[in-house]
Amino acid sequence: MNEKILNQLEFKKIKEWLEGHAATSLGKELALKTFPSTNLDEVVQWQEETDEAVTILRLKGHVPLGGISDIRPAIKRAEIGGTLTANELMSVANMLYAVKQLQSFIESLEEESLPIIKGYIDELVTLNQLERSIKNCVDDHGHIMDGASSKLRTIRNQIRTYESRVRDQLDSFTKSKSNMLSDSIVTIRNDRYVLPVKQEYRSSFGGIVHDQSASGQTLFIEPQAVVDLNNKLQEARLAEEQEIEKILRELTSYVQADSEELRHNVDLLQKLITS
Repeated sequence: MNEKILNQLEFKKIKEWLEGHAATSLGKELALKTFPSTNLDEVVQWQEETDEAVTILRLKGHVPLGGISDIRPAIKRAEIGGTLTANELMSVANMLYAVKQLQSFIESLEEESLPIIKGYIDELVTLNQLERSIKNCVDDHGHIMDGASSKLRTIRNQIRTYESRVRDQLDSFTKSKSNMLSDSIVTIRNDRYVLPVKQEYRSSFGGIVHDQSASGQTLFIEPQAVVDLNNKLQEARLAEEQEIEKILRELTSYVQADSEELRHNVDLLQKLITS
């Protein structure tokens, strides 16, 4: 079909309308790529797919699409040796969960004749081990959980201990030397806990000056008494970052190993949600 006829039919507006009604980014993408077919067999199949989809909506009123997103960029990054973020990994796990939900949903319609859609559903691959591996390490907010590894749990316990000890030390200063402080609070500068000390009392604390107020009347000082603890805290935080990176690399390697099946699922889901 040539461009002139498509313009006369205002086909671009039809695609934009279809995109506006798509529930996922995958659906929107395929809607914009839609093009009329002149192949009779293909047209007939599309019509039958649509009839099946209408039947499902008539019976159920909806289709569960939660968790479906375009994870192809994450798959590609894993394949070329990149390390996925916790959020990217959770998107992969959510997609795998969505696959199971969709399968269960369609299976509940076993008495209905839906050969094309059920065919797509049968081709979807459940990767339970990959889903579990990610969800055992990453929470729903995209954070690496303490239990992702025994080493990470130990490191985070150390961090909490050091933070508590530093704050206890500095809190004692806010009480015993409040007259020397611009404000009786513990704050952070350069990722280290400090106190806001009045300029004239600089020598009473020792330690390291990390910052000063715009007026220069307040110095943000890390007292000598907590320098060693702050150093240990920083070392623990660095160890935490390294352990998290190790966990992310390991999970990414699992995605890489299952990349073919994951991409196959995305392609099928795109067909299913635009039937």
